[in-house]
Order: sequence, then C-alpha cells, then structure tokens
Amino acid sequence: MEFEGQFCYTFTRKSIYTEGETMAYRKRKKRHYIPRGYIYIAAALMTLLLVIGGVIYVKKYAPTREHMKITDYFKVYHEKEAAVILNGEYQQLAEDSQFGYAIVEGSNPYLEIGFVKEYIDDGYVYDPTEITLRYATDTEIYTATLGSSDYTVDKNNQSNTIPVLLAQDDTIYISVDYLELLSDFDWMYVADPDRVFINTLGFSCDTGVVKRKSQIRKLNGPKSPVLEDVKKGEELFVLRDSGNWSYVYSKEGVCGWIKNRAFSSGEKYEVKSSHERTYSHISAGENISLLWHQVTSQAANGDIASVLADSGKISVISPTWFHLNDNKGGIASIANSNYVSVCHSNNIQVWGLVSNLENPDIDTTTVLNTTSARDALVNNLIAQAITYGLDGINVDIEQLAGAASDGYTQFIKELSIKCEKNDIILSVDNYVPTASSAGYNRSIQAKYADYVVIMGYDEHYSGSEEAGSVASLDWVREGVEKTLDEVPAEQVILGMPFYCRVWEVASDGSVKSTAYGINAIQSYLRTNGVTTSWDETEGQYYGEYTKGDVTYKIWVEDETSIEEKLKVMKDYKLAGGAFWKKGFDSTGVWNIIAKYL
Repeated sequence: MEFEGQFCYTFTRKSIYTEGETMAYRKRKKRHYIPRGYIYIAAALMTLLLVIGGVIYVKKYAPTREHMKITDYFKVYHEKEAAVILNGEYQQLAEDSQFGYAIVEGSNPYLEIGFVKEYIDDGYVYDPTEITLRYATDTEIYTATLGSSDYTVDKNNQSNTIPVLLAQDDTIYISVDYLELLSDFDWMYVADPDRVFINTLGFSCDTGVVKRKSQIRKLNGPKSPVLEDVKKGEELFVLRDSGNWSYVYSKEGVCGWIKNRAFSSGEKYEVKSSHERTYSHISAGENISLLWHQVTSQAANGDIASVLADSGKISVISPTWFHLNDNKGGIASIANSNYVSVCHSNNIQVWGLVSNLENPDIDTTTVLNTTSARDALVNNLIAQAITYGLDGINVDIEQLAGAASDGYTQFIKELSIKCEKNDIILSVDNYVPTASSAGYNRSIQAKYADYVVIMGYDEHYSGSEEAGSVASLDWVREGVEKTLDEVPAEQVILGMPFYCRVWEVASDGSVKSTAYGINAIQSYLRTNGVTTSWDETEGQYYGEYTKGDVTYKIWVEDETSIEEKLKVMKDYKLAGGAFWKKGFDSTGVWNIIAKYL
C-alpha cells in the first residue's frame, strides 16, 4: 500500500521465524511514518551545523593568512632613520625619541656613537669642539673628521670612499664600513624599510634551514599575522625555542616566530674576533722599589746624590718634574740632566711624574677631551722624556671629573703607544678602587700602561670630615684585591705612605689634621707623652690624648705598619712597592723594605 506524501519504514531484525510466524509478527509490528518535509529540514539543520562547526574550527584552529606590512612592524620616525635589530632583538624606539640608533645615507648605514660605545666598542672618543673622532688600536691611532671620507692612521692618509662621520639633529653617526675596520661585529642591511641587523662580539645562536613553504609570524601562534612567507631552503638564525615555535630572523631581514617542524637545525653561528690585538709591555724588572721624590724647583735637583745616599736600595725614583700648565696641553718642566745621570750611575731608573694639581687655573677636562690639547700634552711629555733620557713617565692625574673619563682613557692609550715606540716605561697612579673612580678604567690601563700603581693611602685625608687612618690594613688589602679584578698582579705596584696624620677633634665634632713623617711622628708622641697600643684590625699603633676641649687621635705609620703592607704586597705577588715620599722616610723603614724588595 502506498501513502501519498509520507515515507514508511519498518524496524525489523534478521528473521528466525517461519513464514507464518513472520506474517503474524508483521501484523503485530507497529509502523511509524515521518513526514518527508521533516527529513529535509533535519538534513538542512545537520548541514548548517556542520558548516558552522567547520567555520568555528577554522576560525579557532586553522592558521591565518593575514599578512602584516613590514613597514608597520619596523617603524621609523625621522628622516633617513633605520630600525636596528641588536643580536636578534628589535630595538624599538618611542615615536618622540630625539634620535634613532641608525641612519642610512644612500645605501650606507651609520650607527649612533652612543649606541656604538655601549654595545659594540667603547674605544671611540668624539671631540665635539674639533669635530674629531679618535680610536686607538694596540699600535696605531685612527683619526677621522666630521663630513670627511678621509682619515689618518697615525700620520698616514687613508680614504673610506664615503664620509666616516655624519651629523643629524646634533647626533653623531659613524659609518658601519669604518667601524668594521676597527671593531668586531657582524652586520646586515635591508631596505624598504631601512633596517640594520647588528650582532656583537661573542653573540651566538643556532641556525636553521626551512624544510617546506612556511611563514614567519609576529607572535608564536597560528593566528598571529604573517610577516614573511619563507621558502624551502631559506636560512634562519634561531634565537630561542618556546616549545612548538622558535623566534628567528631571516636573511631577508624579518624577525618573528616560526613553527619548529617547518625547519631543520643547521650549524652554530657565533661572532668571533677578526682584529688580533697584542698589548706588549716594557718590564722594569722584579721587586720594583719606587721612591717618589717631591721636587719643587731646579735647585732641589742638585741634592739628588745625598737623596740617594740617604735612601734604601731603590730601583726607581720618580721626581715630580712636570705639571699641566695651560689648557692647550702645555706643561711646566723642571727636569734636569745631571739628576738623571747621577741616578743612572747608581743603576736607578728615572720615571718623571706629571701632575694636574699644581696650577689651579687648568681645566683638566678641557685638556683631556680636546684632541689638539691632548696631542700636545702627549708630544710634550715624550719630548721631555727623550731630551732628558728618562726611563719612564709616571702619570698622576687626580680628581678626574666624570666628563673627562673618555678623554683620560684616550690620553693613556695615545701616550702608551708613543712610549712603546720610544722604549719609555709608562706607569699610571690610581686611587684605591671605588665607584667614584671607575672612570679611570683600570682594565684599559692594564692593556696599555706597563704598570698600574695603587695609591694605598689617603683613606682619610686633610679634607676628611672625620678622623681616621691614612692607610688601614684591611682598606689597603681590599684596594689590592679590587685592583686585581682588573689588572694582572705582575703589573701592579702598591703605593705606601711614609706619613700619618695627627687629628684634632673639637668638642663640636669638627676635625682638622697635620701630616707627620715617620721620624716626626715618633718625636711628636714622645713630646706629648702619648701612649700607643697595637690595633690588629688597623695594622697600626693607635694613640690619643685630650688637651682642653680637643681630643688628639693618631693612627701611626711606622716600620711595623709598613711591614704589614709589604706582606700584603708579597702575598698577592705584586710587581713591587712605591713610597710617598722622600723626606718622610727613616733609616729603620728602609731596613724593613729591604727584607721584601
């Protein structure tokens, strides 16, 4: 029987009955009928659900094909500016930043000098008054001028084909081509938009090769926009792995994220040095015993024979002959040929000392930071050393301003190179290391100077606001240890004081002091009936007494305290000792020194 407009179906199972039984069962079986329209609706709903489910799945899980413009990723805000990617990390600047880290002139990238000094090589020193850039290698001095493609190596002219330096918005930029001559780094330039990839010395990462067509995305997820479609065989620098994705940058100049399964591992990449530098040093022998001799006039030079006769066995004497005398690098000199001859006849080297403290009208920062003045200072010192046959120069530049740090370091480099070429020993006096004296750059001194001298005194000085030792033992030992963090022991000379201070502490807490030499302080103690006792921590005898409303405090420097410092020198295997100054010494202290030097 047919049912118009209806669809009939019967639920059955495999027959296990006879034909008659089957007929009886069919008669008992209830039949159900569903309108055909319902079936169409159900099918449509099923299809709709499948479509919606598919859309949801695709929207949630399928990778997006949306592309992000590279110009929207690498943003530049100034004329000629280029984006910088440092060791794979994009150095994005704020829109209101005053300058960029890089600019491009034509297709030639330039890097901002501050960026260069912080991340690539801090050896570049720019003089804005004479628009001159200096750099010292181990043996040569490079000089370039703003806007010029020419530069000099010592006095030899060279050309860079493009300007070495450019200025934009009062900011100085150095040609990457020029930087490559002197410093160790890798770089890559990509246009549209302009961007410069810089990898610094020591940077390393894995590399990879794309196995099949894939994408580099902004973030590590399939829904992040595509920055670059990469092809099979393209090389990648792989910086870090987050599990299923890795952060990379390509040789097409795009950095972002790619699935790990899209590439295979390649060789290790590392930025290595391509500039071999050898810093040689002139030796003054072992167990150096240096005596500083304060000379204030030509007449005082005539007493050198008696000075030596009244001193112990020394190997070096350093007379205070030179000081900065104008802001153009001029020096005052009281050097004396006979003085040198007498010392040499006694097998004693002469290291002429240059200071910046004698003339209060001198601006040390100006002298050191101005290229022509610094050149004049170096040349004047070398000329004096050659004229008088000096064995060495001892640099005693004190109270250095932070702004003079670069100029000072360059001065040491340039003086060292010229000393080396003239067989002149260079030694540099330094404070005990503190945060405020970091600008002296002892690690750089260690490369260029032959000796680094620790002025192991003035822990408390004439201008101190409280009384204390001139050179307590722990303070000296700590100064040696901190210096050795930067300078090899065989280049370190420990300076020790032949003096101490008598401190007058008033009832209102104000203090003042007077310096006494080794013999003089003993006379003072006897005259005033002062009893002293040994202070193990200070490594000195200490005494005090009161007169009226003033308390007098004395941390004594004598043969015993000097010997404790000599033990520090010996324990740390230093190059030797230095002593300030002649006139404060005693026969007894020279006998002690002779045991160690």
